[in-house]
Amino acid sequence: MIISDISQDHCKSVLLVVRWPVGGIRTFLEYFIKAFPDDNYRFFVVGPDVGGLESLKSQIGPLIVEWFLFSSEGNAALSCYKTVRRALNKRRIDLIHAHGFTSALSTWIPGKFSKIPILMTSHDILKDNQFLGIAGFLKKHLLTFVLNRYDVVHSVSIDAQKNLYAMLPNLNVRQHVVIVNGVNAERFYKAEPSNLKSELNLSETDVLLGFFGRFMNQKGFRYLVDAISILKHCHGLDNIHVACFGSGAFIREEMAEVERQCLTNNFNFIPFISDVSGAMKGCDGVVMPSLWEACGLVAMEALCAGVPLIASDCMGLREVIQDTPAIRVKKEDAASLANGIKKCISGSKQEFVDFMPMAVERFDVRHTATQIQQMYEQVLR
Repeated sequence: MIISDISQDHCKSVLLVVRWPVGGIRTFLEYFIKAFPDDNYRFFVVGPDVGGLESLKSQIGPLIVEWFLFSSEGNAALSCYKTVRRALNKRRIDLIHAHGFTSALSTWIPGKFSKIPILMTSHDILKDNQFLGIAGFLKKHLLTFVLNRYDVVHSVSIDAQKNLYAMLPNLNVRQHVVIVNGVNAERFYKAEPSNLKSELNLSETDVLLGFFGRFMNQKGFRYLVDAISILKHCHGLDNIHVACFGSGAFIREEMAEVERQCLTNNFNFIPFISDVSGAMKGCDGVVMPSLWEACGLVAMEALCAGVPLIASDCMGLREVIQDTPAIRVKKEDAASLANGIKKCISGSKQEFVDFMPMAVERFDVRHTATQIQQMYEQVLR
């Protein structure tokens, strides 16, 4: 489907390849496209025909010239590869920008055969268990081989870049840059708080924490459940509630764990909403018990919103909360998290409110978009 006029020959055309349009990748693209500073670029997207992409289209649809969709069933990586080829055959593309490792693997062959500059943004952290056995050994060498043939590999944080070098020691790309992620800082700064407590039938004396993340091991939700259990059953704090905004493959398992620990009345699972800024401001605090992050976007959003933040010291997140008033807790440590929540409850919100202008300046996605435009210009020379 063609969204806008594609006859602007003076424009530079960028093909964004997105195998997994969820979580940080979806949020990054939404913020990045809206903040891109140069009207002389037009964007095309290759992605799977799934709900995550539908959500992305609803956010940035008019800003994309054309969407090339493929089925997520069967061999989706092969389908992605074929769709990239179809897009390159159909439209004049000046630059390919792959998002994520799977997108990078699916893109480099058609990109190189077309002699088009290709770059890749790494949105995740690599773990040892991804490279176990013979298959893992081959995967590691294939990924190294492919990335070494990219014009630029872009990491979204210093921690993410260090992880990439540690996991792929033979990586030797021509250019590897760090451009730190950003968020729509003004949206969270200016948002009006929603009356979330009233909507959840809570009283003003109840404490409402927000969890904004996908239900997957990486986000550490189990440690939040354990921390609330400690506060309720060991400290007698039964007035702490968690509003959970997110989705993911393991949501049923997480809900079952909440029920097993007799915490059903303390957790509220909220259906997906595209703009959480008002809901976030309606919370007394935001909790990020992550085990690892490439770059903690939710932490940036909470700090821009002036909401007290309790965050783990995991890679990618520790970088974001450095030199901020965020309450830092140990990752994979429910007791530390429980203590952090108690500190949040007894502390003042004012230092977070005072930090808002600095957070807006520090985390504004327009800085990110400008640096990515400069990266594009360098590659296209």
